[in-house]
Amino acid sequence: MSQFFEAATPVAIPTNNTNGGSSDAGSAATGGAPVVGTTAQPTINHRLLLSLKEAAKIIGTKGSTISRIRAANSVKIGISEKVPGCSDRILSCAGNVINVANAIGDIVDVLNKRNPENEDAAEGEAEEHYYFHFLNHILPAPSKDEIRDLQQLEDIGYVRLIVANSHISSIIGKAGATIKSLINKHGVKIVASKDFLPASDERIIEIQGFPGSITNVLIEISEIILSDVDVRFSIERSYFPHLKKSSGEPTSPSTSSNTRIELKIPELYVGAIIGRGMNRIKNLKTFTKTNIVVERKDDDDKDENFRKFIITSKFPKNVKLAESMLLKNLNTEIEKRENYKRKLEAAEGDATVVTERSDSASFLEEKEEPQKNHDNKEEQS
Repeated sequence: MSQFFEAATPVAIPTNNTNGGSSDAGSAATGGAPVVGTTAQPTINHRLLLSLKEAAKIIGTKGSTISRIRAANSVKIGISEKVPGCSDRILSCAGNVINVANAIGDIVDVLNKRNPENEDAAEGEAEEHYYFHFLNHILPAPSKDEIRDLQQLEDIGYVRLIVANSHISSIIGKAGATIKSLINKHGVKIVASKDFLPASDERIIEIQGFPGSITNVLIEISEIILSDVDVRFSIERSYFPHLKKSSGEPTSPSTSSNTRIELKIPELYVGAIIGRGMNRIKNLKTFTKTNIVVERKDDDDKDENFRKFIITSKFPKNVKLAESMLLKNLNTEIEKRENYKRKLEAAEGDATVVTERSDSASFLEEKEEPQKNHDNKEEQS
């Protein structure tokens, strides 16, 4: 049976009410939209791969289009600088999960709009083949058999979502169960690229569907990424547009400006610092807005009794905060174990005293028993 694309209403942007909570008037219409409560909504930063033409279209005349999307959805949107010789740019969209998904839905809607004055150019643009193959769509163009209303065929758009490889398996799910559920639930098509983006540990998740459906599926993907364990055992490299250099791979400007601190934690306390299900280190990372990486222990590692924790962030104060909190947790755990050890030793000491007293009493009883027998014999004689 052919897949049918389904149009959906995007989730309404949550707004603060007079009671300090939030309201979401459009969530009931979407069915699967999350309920906005009084608690603060989680934030996320999604990155999209764009061609030069797509980037120009999103920016608009004197930045009018991107400014409108930014203001309408209360998000931060930025597009990377144009690199000479590169055919791609990166769009970053950060903010509330629902707001970011709505903003990306608006971006899809902008990209879908064709110039009525130049239909030939618009048609040629759809058939354009890029030398940078990641810009070429993985999914085939939607056919008339896959949509109920043929007039809406031109409303179907694409998104090239850049995702760290560590999250890809969670989005796909066991035996593809999660990604199949997203496809069937939201009436979209989703596929992950097999290749990594150049000089990075990131891949493309391509989503095809109506803007509202893409918005709703992005909310669920965001929830999967945020709930995924984010303690990685290697430093994942982010992709950025660049040209290959003969002298080696270029260094990323985004990572070179990061503040980095390395801490060596005794192997004995690593489990306690990370926490059950890695929730303790995950909460620390979220609170301090830093990236914390726990290096894998190698067989030939000289410091076999220590594990290296790497803290990075664009803001030095966040790194310092994470460092102080991590060391505080370590000192608390050390003190906790020392107190337990002292209590255990004290309990063993008390048990030893009781045993010694018991042995002394038994010895006296044994000594008095022959004396009593001797006195009884003298009385009888």
